[in-house]
Amino acid sequence: METNQLTEEQLKVAFCEVRKAHRLIYEYQRRMQDLTWFIKNKLGFDQYTGWKKFSYPLNSRHTIRVDNWSWDWIYTYMYEYHLGEQSNKKNENSWKCSVIQISDTGFFKKQKDGAEHTQVNTFAPADESESKLIFYLSVSPKKTKNHIWNPDGIIEKYADKEGGYTIKNDTKTQIVFSVSMTKFVNEEATMQILRDFVKYCNDNAGTDLKIQE
Repeated sequence: METNQLTEEQLKVAFCEVRKAHRLIYEYQRRMQDLTWFIKNKLGFDQYTGWKKFSYPLNSRHTIRVDNWSWDWIYTYMYEYHLGEQSNKKNENSWKCSVIQISDTGFFKKQKDGAEHTQVNTFAPADESESKLIFYLSVSPKKTKNHIWNPDGIIEKYADKEGGYTIKNDTKTQIVFSVSMTKFVNEEATMQILRDFVKYCNDNAGTDLKIQE
């Protein structure tokens, strides 16, 4: 086992910082849960499920390995909240939507320069990185219900981008709407972001999303 040569006093200071960090992450994740639940309800979706991203989740049977990435324990780092599916009888389309929590874009900012998942010193500095929410929506004709659904690919390509993007594929459309977490300062600001997202989807993907006021 490799350890840095620290004194007991230095370790006391370091572990105090670790305790502070865990408490801060608790408050952060509570805010993310409240925010994504609010988004789900305001967009009128009826699901709230999710998947860990960036690394593998821990085994459901509590089996761990010595070569597990440390990221495998940190679910708050990147997470997909799946909100469910809606449909529009008028144009016979259906769409499903997720909100992806990206706590740190540092890896993605340096990905082309050879950043490695388990070497945080290869990431962009924290003060040059961002924390983002990516709204990801996929639209498909109801008769096929064969959505193009690729959140991992969306994260890979759009994690470090801002704004709305439309991906067309025959009769299917994917929407990516990336927003800095700093924009969600209060309920009023969040509602404006949701209105902008709804308008972008309705204008570019033929959806009939509505805000639940």
